Amino acid sequence: TRAAASVKPTTVDLGDGLEAEVSVTPDAPTGKTRAVDPISDGKYTILAFDPTTHDLQGKLEGSVTGGVFTPDAGQKLLLDPGTYDFTCFSEPVVYDEPNNRLVVNNWQTKSPTIAHAQATIAGDVYEVQFNMEHKAARVRLNITSDILSENTPIDAYLEGSVFGPWYWVHDWYTAYSGVLNNAGNGDYTADVPLNFKTVAPVTTQAGTTYTSDYVYMLPGLSSHDDLSNHAIHFNAGTIGGASLVGKTVGVGTYPPGFQWAINQSITINVNVKGQLYLFEDGKARVYAGRGTHTPIGLVIQQKWEPTNQKGMACALDILNYTWKNVDDHIEENISPSPTNMAEAAADMNGENWTYNANLLGTVRSNQATTYPAFYQAAHYTPGVATASSIGRWYLPSYGELIKFVQVFQKGFTPTATEPIGPHYDQMSTGFETKVQNAFTQVSKPAINSHFIISSTQIKSAIMGNIAKPAYINIWSGDQLYTGVCWNTMMNSYIMPFVHF
Repeated sequence: TRAAASVKPTTVDLGDGLEAEVSVTPDAPTGKTRAVDPISDGKYTILAFDPTTHDLQGKLEGSVTGGVFTPDAGQKLLLDPGTYDFTCFSEPVVYDEPNNRLVVNNWQTKSPTIAHAQATIAGDVYEVQFNMEHKAARVRLNITSDILSENTPIDAYLEGSVFGPWYWVHDWYTAYSGVLNNAGNGDYTADVPLNFKTVAPVTTQAGTTYTSDYVYMLPGLSSHDDLSNHAIHFNAGTIGGASLVGKTVGVGTYPPGFQWAINQSITINVNVKGQLYLFEDGKARVYAGRGTHTPIGLVIQQKWEPTNQKGMACALDILNYTWKNVDDHIEENISPSPTNMAEAAADMNGENWTYNANLLGTVRSNQATTYPAFYQAAHYTPGVATASSIGRWYLPSYGELIKFVQVFQKGFTPTATEPIGPHYDQMSTGFETKVQNAFTQVSKPAINSHFIISSTQIKSAIMGNIAKPAYINIWSGDQLYTGVCWNTMMNSYIMPFVHF
C-alpha cells in the first residue's frame, strides 16, 4: 500500500498555445488486508483436463454477474468422480484447442485473466475455486486541465513509435496448467493503434478531468513493446476551444523502480495548459480556439457559474496616464491604508476604488483631469462591440495586479518584510518571456519594462506617512520590479481590468 514513487513530468509543446505535462503513475495497489476481490463481470470459459494425459474432458461457458457464475443456456459440465486440472479464462482469451493452449492477444479493451486449479471432485455438485490472474498490463489515460470552458469530449489512441513489424502479437499459455509457454512463439506484427474509449469531460471549479477506461497490453519481448516507446495520438476533442486533433504526446518517463510487466496498472497523466483570453462574446478560450472572435483581454480568473464566481481579465493594451494630476498623496481609498506590500496585495477592490466615492467624496471615474488613470480605465474600450455579460473596465488594485503576476508565476506572494520602495523580486526562469508572449501572440505590444500602476495606496512611516500608489513592472532578468511611486509619475501606465 506504499505510495508509488513520483517522477518529474515531461513538458511537451502541443502548438496553438497549448502545452502538456506528461507522466506515468502506477496505480495504488489495493492492499493485502482487503478481502479477495470478486471475479469481474463478463464471459468466462472453464476447461477440465485429465491431469495425466492432459486430454480435454469437458468445457463450460457462461457469464459472471455480481460474482455469481451462470452457465450459458443448455450447458453443463458433467465429470466422473476423480482428480482434474481445471482452467478458467475470461472472454478476451482464445482457446486454441488443436495446440492445447490459450492465446492472449495484445491490444485489448477487456482484461484477459486466467486461473488454474486442481481438484478432486465427488458427489453430484462440486464447486471449484479460481484465483483469476491478470495476464496483461492495463493502461488508462487521465487528462487534466485548469481550463474550465470550451472543452469537448476527447478521442485518443495509443500507438508504438516504430512503424514496422516489431510488435509482440500474443502470449501463449499451456491450456491444462495456465502456465506461460512461449516456446516457438515468434510472432510479430506492425504497430496497432489501441483506442481509448471516448473520454467526456468532468468539470468542477478545480479544473477539467477526462479519465478513460482501461486498455490492455502485453509487455512483449523487445524495447519496441515497452509502454515508454508509445505515444498518445488525439483524433477528437478541444480544450479551451483549441482542437487537439492531430496532436501527439509521448508517454513520458517511468518513476524509479517501475517495471513494465504483466499485472501492472498504469495511468498516463496528461496535464494540458494554455493561456486563456477573454473574447468579445464574453467567452474564455485559448487563442487557437478563437474562430471568428476577437480577443479583448487576458484571463486572470476564470468564471465559474455554479458558485457565481465572476471571471476577471486585464486589457491587452496599456495606456500612459498618471494616477493623479497633483502630488498631494493624501489617503483616498481607506483609512488606515495598507502599510506594506503584503497588505497591499490583499486589496482586491479596484472596481470599488474606481466607481465609488473616495474618502473625499469624489467618484474618480468621472474626473478626467484630476484622476486620469481612473477616468481612462473606466472609459477604456477594446475596439469591438462586447457582450452584455462583460462588466465595467476599471483601474485594478495592487492585489489584482499580483493575481496577474501569478498567472505566470504560481505561488508568488509579496511579504510584509520586503521594501515598500522600488525593489526586485526574482521570478522563475522564463517568467519575462511568458508575459511578453502572452501579449505578442495576439499581436499586442509587450507590457514588459513599463510601470503599471494600481488603484491601491500604501502609507507608511518609512515614507513620511504619505500615501503613494503601488505598481508592478515586468523587468529584465525574470524579475518583478515593484514598489510605490509619485501620483504624477509621467512614465506610469494603466492596464484596465474587467469582470465577466
